[in-house]
Amino acid sequence: MSKIKSWPADCVWPKPLQPGEGMYYDEDLVFGCAVDEEIDDLMDIKEYYDSQVESGRLNEDYSLNEDYDDDGLEDSDEDPEGPWDDEEDPWDHNEDEWTPKLGDEYWLEGRFEQQLWEEDLTDHMNLLKIHDNRLGRTLYDDPAMLIRDTIGYEFVNENLLRQAFTRRAFAEEYGLTGSDGKTECCEELEFLGDAVLNMVVTREILQQFSENDAEHTTAPFRCRYDEGELSKLRAHYTSGEYLSERAAELELGRFILYGSGEVHTDSSLEDMMEALIGAVTIDCNWDQRTIEQLVNTLIYIQLDNPDRFLKQSYYDLFNSWHQKQFGCMPRYEVYRQTGRDYSCTIRFFVPENDRGIHDEQLLTGEGPTRSKARDRAAMQAAGFVRKNGLWIDLRNAGIIPNEENSINQLQELYQKKYLDAPAEYEFEHDSLFDEVWRAVCRCSGIHAVGSGPSKVKAKKSAAYQVLRRLYKSAGIDPEGPAEGPFS
Repeated sequence: MSKIKSWPADCVWPKPLQPGEGMYYDEDLVFGCAVDEEIDDLMDIKEYYDSQVESGRLNEDYSLNEDYDDDGLEDSDEDPEGPWDDEEDPWDHNEDEWTPKLGDEYWLEGRFEQQLWEEDLTDHMNLLKIHDNRLGRTLYDDPAMLIRDTIGYEFVNENLLRQAFTRRAFAEEYGLTGSDGKTECCEELEFLGDAVLNMVVTREILQQFSENDAEHTTAPFRCRYDEGELSKLRAHYTSGEYLSERAAELELGRFILYGSGEVHTDSSLEDMMEALIGAVTIDCNWDQRTIEQLVNTLIYIQLDNPDRFLKQSYYDLFNSWHQKQFGCMPRYEVYRQTGRDYSCTIRFFVPENDRGIHDEQLLTGEGPTRSKARDRAAMQAAGFVRKNGLWIDLRNAGIIPNEENSINQLQELYQKKYLDAPAEYEFEHDSLFDEVWRAVCRCSGIHAVGSGPSKVKAKKSAAYQVLRRLYKSAGIDPEGPAEGPFS
């Protein structure tokens, strides 16, 4: 077992306190802090004893005032919040032998032991708050305060916040283990945060794009998008790439505690974001409004134009094709190049053929982000397969492309499961001639443009061009080369 290291001197987080360590607290230092119920109870006790001093029941040193006469006293207008039972009223001043009705554990030998109370207050506050007393540090160097200002949430238990930024390698290296020997790091908080993030994003999407119509007997719950489209919308905001990009924008990565030699990756940023959501969930005791505000601050959910997330990427398209053909996903290996761009190598299979093409291929794509590099690698692979006529086996489809019937023919290929999704169409007037319509047809990663004097004519023209390209990608060229732009 490797030797446990001393806490790094330049660490952004101070070392966790041991029992009996920490700063002294009095009621003034607690005022304004986010605290738990135990601290609230302690503050109520001190307020109660102070009220007894003010009323004259106790002397200034909190000892019992033997000369106090409570005959004829009326109840105070500043009673603490109740309701209280008659026998439990902490402001009851009219007993023959006075004993405190609140905080009696601190009433010893006829006096409120303030020092004992302050010790309990200090001990518990040091369980909750992180303080770094090293010279040269200010509140502006305090990671808990900096994160609070960034995410808009103040932690009650700041040690929970630090845990969210502590990776397993760091915890093992610096001996952060519990009495049971378990490594104390962010991983369980990641698990929780992942589930909470999915829940919040799902709720946000469904609140905007669904309705519950009790008068609709067959399907009271109705949604604008189907299950696959809803999954795509959610995946955008819960993807590792998006989470890591948001972490970088918020500059939260600088607070992560890495082990020596550990690589700082986008994956570690994603883990931290999930752990942070999990930590807030625990700290706020699962308060739904707090959690939703935190998630919206971290990932900035914008659903004003959801259709932009629903266009099928080459990554999705090629994965679906590969899974259908070979029962497995292609292999993607993404790495960062010099500078900011990423490069992705894709290893994939192609169908057995008599064209001298090996059944295993390797291609590369580049992009400014991990996902765009993957998408371009998938685009290269899809183009390679289509170019060699291996994309779809349409020899037995029983369809000869015909412009008049092209719309129905594309739909028939989908119904016969040659295509994974139906064709999609968009329309607009020609920019030069208002009497001419333009239609764009998208299907199976191919798009084509058709024009005509009506929407129907333009739609048929575009569908026909797509059909011809589909057949060409299958190695069949029934009527010569297709016309129009290629995607």
